[in-house]
Amino acid sequence: MIEIRTNDTAKIDRLLGLCEEHRASLGIGSESCVHRLPSIEQVGKIAGQVEDMTVVTPITPQNHYGRVLEYIRGLPRGIRLVVNDVGVLYALHRDGGLDGFEAIAAGRGIVHTSEACPWVDHLVRDESEEVKAAFLQTNLNYSRTLEFMKGMGISAMETDLESRTIRAAFTTGLPVAGHAEFIAVSYTRSCHTARYYGEVPPSCVQRCNSPIELELVDMFDLSGTPPGFAQPSPEMLEIYPTLHLMGNTVYFKSDCKDTTGLERVILNADMYDVDILEEKILSFRSWE
Repeated sequence: MIEIRTNDTAKIDRLLGLCEEHRASLGIGSESCVHRLPSIEQVGKIAGQVEDMTVVTPITPQNHYGRVLEYIRGLPRGIRLVVNDVGVLYALHRDGGLDGFEAIAAGRGIVHTSEACPWVDHLVRDESEEVKAAFLQTNLNYSRTLEFMKGMGISAMETDLESRTIRAAFTTGLPVAGHAEFIAVSYTRSCHTARYYGEVPPSCVQRCNSPIELELVDMFDLSGTPPGFAQPSPEMLEIYPTLHLMGNTVYFKSDCKDTTGLERVILNADMYDVDILEEKILSFRSWE
């Protein structure tokens, strides 16, 4: 299954058309920003128009903790819920707030993987095969963590569509969804996009409807006298990819397309123009 995902409610009508045309699922919400959640009323309206729907809830700062708990409690049941915050997951499980959802998936905010580092192969290049294999697991591959998460209601997981990460994820026995093309490198507590535009959340939410490209221009050099910023070396430029910033999340682009065994492939509609998104759907449909 392909899932088209967005945190921009203005795109919903066009995306609903794509979902119907290409037999795709729809996901809405945010992994990392509480200000990008659709309203409960919007979710209810959309859920009535699709057969399969996912709502994504974010990594949650303490001052928004109660708000996100109440938000999830108010969602219509029968949908697939993605949780990215362990504290939120624990509180809802404790209070019975997860009952009635079709599935509870651990999102990328919970399922960390070292392969999401753009230069991971340089970090492990001198290590033994045993160390490499251990390093490239997801954190749910640790049996105690996996049982803890399953005990709190987790019945599926999401991770990045990177070959070694996906192989590791399969060994958990959970259904696995893979985020295609754009790999989540990091989430920032202080939003880069808001700071760039000099705005204070939530007044900045309209800035997060399309990505910004980031390139390495200079880097801090401790060897200088005095230490300061310097031009990166050719070797560093060679291994440093173009990064993509959207909201408070940094991504890099992966060309992995092996979707074998995945429960669903997630395409982030906010990273593409809508016409290009349709090409991506057809591309990944051909790999099913």
